[in-house]
Amino acid sequence: MSTEYSKVVVLGKIQSEDTSWIQEALPDWQSAIYYVDLEPGATSPSGLKTNVNKGKEGNPYLKYIVDHYPNFPDVVAFIHAHREAWHTDQNDHDGARMLRDLQLGYVVREGYANMRCESFPGCPNEVRPWRNPPIEDKLPERLYPYVYSDLFQVPFYELRDELDSVGVACCAQFAVSREQILKRPKSDYERYLHYLEATTFEDDVIGRVYEYMWHIMFGREITHCPAQKTCQCEVFGHCGSGSSSWPWSKQGKA
Repeated sequence: MSTEYSKVVVLGKIQSEDTSWIQEALPDWQSAIYYVDLEPGATSPSGLKTNVNKGKEGNPYLKYIVDHYPNFPDVVAFIHAHREAWHTDQNDHDGARMLRDLQLGYVVREGYANMRCESFPGCPNEVRPWRNPPIEDKLPERLYPYVYSDLFQVPFYELRDELDSVGVACCAQFAVSREQILKRPKSDYERYLHYLEATTFEDDVIGRVYEYMWHIMFGREITHCPAQKTCQCEVFGHCGSGSSSWPWSKQGKA
């Protein structure tokens, strides 16, 4: 007998983005759609909005957790507003199919699931904070240990060995269980959100830093790079041995 899990999809959007596909393609999912670019005092059409437009997807993700703590459904899926994107490794890069195929029982059992199985970019060691010489255009990499120290309250001097390298498949679309979220107190998420709202770093920079911290926030090791076939089977239920059993064939940027 199959188990019915309660579930919600969480995303942020600007006013010009069309997110009607959520209700149309995923009618059995609750949704929490945060408007990120409303003027102060403006009413959100969804009833949900961020305090400021900063930090990319991290802002609405954390705002949802802070707003709803501790009352979460069984599974919370954090995704981007666009239905199709190069980093969604599904047929036609379809976000709706991604969520329909998501194995909710796996998320409940394991606590966290990255919804990208293709390992590049991100694995095995996208972030190398102590790279020498540093790469000029990798500011998020150089900032990573400083942000990590502040968010997770670890003395900076202890991080040289702990953060030799960080790896997780991009691009900040993942699902977590209620129990996994509740393993951290609300004050942790408030701290993560406040840091994001208060930082002077550019959005692209701080957004990229957080992109490589979500898996750590939700209980995974510094490097979380499961084999692609393992991810395909466990996270999405595509467990056949032949390539025809796995429909996620398209790659590359749209």
